[in-house]
Amino acid sequence: MFNKQAIYLKTPAGSEAIANRQSGLTPRLRSLLIMVDGKRSFSDLSALTGECEALLGQLVQDGMIAPVGAALAASPAQAGPESRSGVTASAPVTAVSLPEAKRFTSRLLVDMLGPSSEMLCMKIESAGNLVDFVSAVKRARDVVRDVKGAAAAERFVAQVESHPPSG
Repeated sequence: MFNKQAIYLKTPAGSEAIANRQSGLTPRLRSLLIMVDGKRSFSDLSALTGECEALLGQLVQDGMIAPVGAALAASPAQAGPESRSGVTASAPVTAVSLPEAKRFTSRLLVDMLGPSSEMLCMKIESAGNLVDFVSAVKRARDVVRDVKGAAAAERFVAQVESHPPSG
């Protein structure tokens, strides 16, 4: 089981599962694992996904996530890309409006991919709700991974997660 009071981070196995679409995770587990960022509490994750207690328990049991204290105790050589890129539990998270999150994400994509990001940005900007936004961000992450590599895709996701839409 897991501690509802703890904040969780992806373990190296969890980061690898995100980078590797063939990890065997169900779509719901994968989506929840993407949202685990070392900043969101159980109640934050529950608000985003609905019922997530059993799913979080499964991710803990599978070694995909660990409480922040345990994950941060790992050495940089053992830690996942989040630790190496400087994303830690102390990184500030600023909840923003959905339009602001869309603008931030689009600017980030243009910075990373240049003019070739135009279609992805249009998809993100046209997202009418959080579900559509998350879907567009996932597609953008996949393109960033294909073009720039897994590390760039993880940085992209971490930066987007640092400016989550507030609802």
